[in-house]
Amino acid sequence: MSFTDQLQNRWAQIRTGKWGDEPLMRVLGQEPVLRWLLGFAILCLASFNFARDLNDPRQAFWDESYYVTALERYEGHVASYASHPPLGFMLMKVGRDIVGDADAVDSRFLADIKKTDTRKIPDGYSFTGVRLMGGLFGAVGAVLFYLICLTITREAFSAAIFSLLYVFENALIVHFRAGHLDPFQITFALGGILVWLRAFCDPKKDSWKHAALFGALIGLSFMVKVNTLVLLALPGFTALRDLIRSRWPMDRTVGHIAAKAAAVSGAFAAIVVSIFVLHTLVNPVAPDFKSDAGRKDLPYITEPYKAWLEKRGPLTPQVLYDATNGYFGFMNNDFTGIVKTEKNGSNPALWPVMHKTITYRWDSNKGRTSYVQMAGNLFNWTVGGLALIAALVLLAQRAFQKKPWLDTHEMDVMAAVLGMWGVFMGIHIWLGTQRVMYIYHYFAALLLSFMLLPLLYQVLKSRFTWIEKQKDYVLGAVCLGAAAGFIWISPLTYHQPLTRSECEARNIPFKLVRCEPKVKPAGSSSSSISS
Repeated sequence: MSFTDQLQNRWAQIRTGKWGDEPLMRVLGQEPVLRWLLGFAILCLASFNFARDLNDPRQAFWDESYYVTALERYEGHVASYASHPPLGFMLMKVGRDIVGDADAVDSRFLADIKKTDTRKIPDGYSFTGVRLMGGLFGAVGAVLFYLICLTITREAFSAAIFSLLYVFENALIVHFRAGHLDPFQITFALGGILVWLRAFCDPKKDSWKHAALFGALIGLSFMVKVNTLVLLALPGFTALRDLIRSRWPMDRTVGHIAAKAAAVSGAFAAIVVSIFVLHTLVNPVAPDFKSDAGRKDLPYITEPYKAWLEKRGPLTPQVLYDATNGYFGFMNNDFTGIVKTEKNGSNPALWPVMHKTITYRWDSNKGRTSYVQMAGNLFNWTVGGLALIAALVLLAQRAFQKKPWLDTHEMDVMAAVLGMWGVFMGIHIWLGTQRVMYIYHYFAALLLSFMLLPLLYQVLKSRFTWIEKQKDYVLGAVCLGAAAGFIWISPLTYHQPLTRSECEARNIPFKLVRCEPKVKPAGSSSSSISS
């Protein structure tokens, strides 16, 4: 039978409602098929939420004021340093190449500065290419979070419902559908968490190869923004579990842990070195050292590196080392000099209650104002916070009251996830004493709190039979809550105009956004904040 005949035969079966000898709906309802179908549905829904209307607003906001200038240097293959590692900028460049909008207007002059005023970006500048990869990575992250939930629940429908916490999270969407670094960082981090979780749950996957893959993914995340370095603590929780359960002598256990630690470290280091080398090689053009950007980079560019850039010297390992060392030196000095307090900065200890949302941009005209607001889905953050409390209570009961029904594998995973959340928060609370911190630095920990929901669902439904019997209502409440919370905040997420009264309604039960007055002076006015 030819391929065309096979297709016609399958189409005829679909029209008759059968697949082979079985009813089509029964085939689609089978767990392996359902996993693929729901995964694809999550990808489509996330793509719509994260990757639409990318050129709105048509002005730079928040850190885009820095990143569009960095992107111009990448367009000209000009060597430069930035406050964050280079991988995120390289991915933005890929998005711009895909769209092909770099030549829409002449914006090459932006390469000469480290930060621009959005009003100086020429009319007609397209942000679609700048923002494309962030939106696409946000959608990929949704699929990874679905796979994480699937690993926990081992059931496609409930995994898809819990993954809606990511898909309908306004804070992620507003930040990811922009020219920011966080979508790349968080997506690589979710990949690492997924690899770690599967190894934690399946001894067959608890090997040095999976450890190396974990190290590589966290290395990629680190090469976008450095604060996810703390996720390297995850294998430590696996090691702690193995040591507690092993019998004396523990030579094999210790050897296994040491081999995985070496694999994580080696893969992480290989990624870091490779990205820095690639960054150096693809940007061989010397900057204008009389420009603002060139003057700021010059103290970190050694003579051998400068000679190579100016075509006066050869490319040597010393040049590659100096370029990498200079990048670290620039980042370290930049973070050291950053202010510790700023009006949009927030206290990390208060992140779980969405402390200090940020108005990235507002544009007002004829009594209606369009906002780009870094505000989260109230339902999601509430259930995430409650999950942290519930997990802590159950783990305390397990430790001190020795409840037999809590001695489960899911509780082991819960302990590790909650422990990782605690490590992340502890380090970031300390970082808050060193530099200004913003609410979006909480994203990795926020997703860890979301992971606790399917874990709690698994633990509690084994103890309380009514949860299993009424699971459609329980999961339905999660679905409706996440969707309703998303819809309510979405005008602030997508720069959609609101009257003042409509805006003030979003400040119930607590203030999310500073609403602008209905009446403005003649003409429209706008404000854009960057940091």
